[in-house]
Amino acid sequence: MPATFSKTALLNFTIALLITLCLELLSPRAIFGQNIVTLKFANTPAGISTRYIGAVEGNINFDIKDLQDLGINTYRIYGGMSRWEPEDDDGKYGWPEISQIKANPNIINWAHWDKIMTDPPSGSDYWWSGELGTVWEGNARTIFNTLKQANIRPVVSIRNVDSSWNPSWALQLNPPRTEADWNEWWEHVFATVYWLNVRNDYRVDDWEVHNEPDNRLQGWGGTRADYFAMVKVAKDAIDFVYKTYLPDRAYRIHGPKTVGGSNWPVYAFREIPNYFDTVNFHNYDADISNYTRKVRAWMQGTALAQAQVWMGEWGSYTVSYNNLSLALSLIENLIRGSQPGDNYIYGSHIFCLYDWGGPGLAEGLLGRGGERRAGYYALRMGIRVLQGGRSTFFPAASSPNLMAVATVDASKNVYLLAVNSQAESYTVNADISALITTGKGTMREFSSRVMDRAIGNLNLNGGNVAFTVPGNSAVAIEFKSKD
Repeated sequence: MPATFSKTALLNFTIALLITLCLELLSPRAIFGQNIVTLKFANTPAGISTRYIGAVEGNINFDIKDLQDLGINTYRIYGGMSRWEPEDDDGKYGWPEISQIKANPNIINWAHWDKIMTDPPSGSDYWWSGELGTVWEGNARTIFNTLKQANIRPVVSIRNVDSSWNPSWALQLNPPRTEADWNEWWEHVFATVYWLNVRNDYRVDDWEVHNEPDNRLQGWGGTRADYFAMVKVAKDAIDFVYKTYLPDRAYRIHGPKTVGGSNWPVYAFREIPNYFDTVNFHNYDADISNYTRKVRAWMQGTALAQAQVWMGEWGSYTVSYNNLSLALSLIENLIRGSQPGDNYIYGSHIFCLYDWGGPGLAEGLLGRGGERRAGYYALRMGIRVLQGGRSTFFPAASSPNLMAVATVDASKNVYLLAVNSQAESYTVNADISALITTGKGTMREFSSRVMDRAIGNLNLNGGNVAFTVPGNSAVAIEFKSKD
């Protein structure tokens, strides 16, 4: 039977339709072609931004100009036996004993260490990780001296066996069990620290014991208890160097260097809290804050409750850094890491700066021939605003679709960063009058159109500024202080 409608129902329907059309036509989206978001910043800092933002090395290159252009202030290096002691340095397993080294460090075969650090096999400190012609040519001396001169903080991982289960001679101490095993491990740790800081002066004061010991693919052959025992012995060797030869120098041992989502930190905080002082874990989550908060909750009530928290690896080793969504998520995670409280990250190393040059190996922010991928530019934008322990200010926002932060540096310059991972554009009305009221700002954009490039200037009007954040993009604005 055909449907019938009363005149009143038809009239009501027509009025409702007209109201809906008017609201849509008069909406900000219809008028401006985009949404409007207001951001208002208070004058009280929420906290400070991440102090150290850096990268894990890659083996195809090492060029200080890349590190300086990116703006990183820390660099993570995979040390260990496969790299610097591929054969037992004295040819006599289990010798010298720990007590003999403590009595006389010159019992160590320093000729071996001088050579491997100065004249490595095939002319490359990365000889152990790739074929000649595919890896950077240069020695460890160059890397460490260059980092020192550039004031970039090195963090070195010391391993007995690497992810390829090399060197073969060290498999017998993976894990260490006998006195001879422990002699070899103690000697290697001591020799690494002593050569870099006493025999030379490269200012390497951050140490990691192994890499992802809870991930067998990274080369650790023992149990969690075995790893904790190894940390204790490494701590003794490192501590002896500093107390004996560098009594006025502070050092840090990072731990437990576990994979993202691991529960090993719980046990490390309980069982070996006095053998490391810096909490360091890996976290490849799209949103790093969930696991960070979990680890910080585990820290409470332990000797490490107030320890620095570092994220030793993050980013991606499976998705190309040319992926725009991934690149934008890097900026978002930098903002999360600078949030106060349980989200806060003191230092981090993205994995990785350069490619690890081999089939199926990780792609870095930089490829061969100096190719800079989208993630490189995204990270650079985030570093411009967030690195260095600046005062942070998080706004009251009219929409959750933009992630934003403002920072103030030591020269009182003000920086504003906004990330839009939505498809639609937003017009932003930002009130930063609590931080700065007059002046001109330089605006940079990161998007598929431009990669961290200056696109214009903006004028403050009573501390207010309006700008557009296109869909799937980020913008950063720097306002120079007039003081």
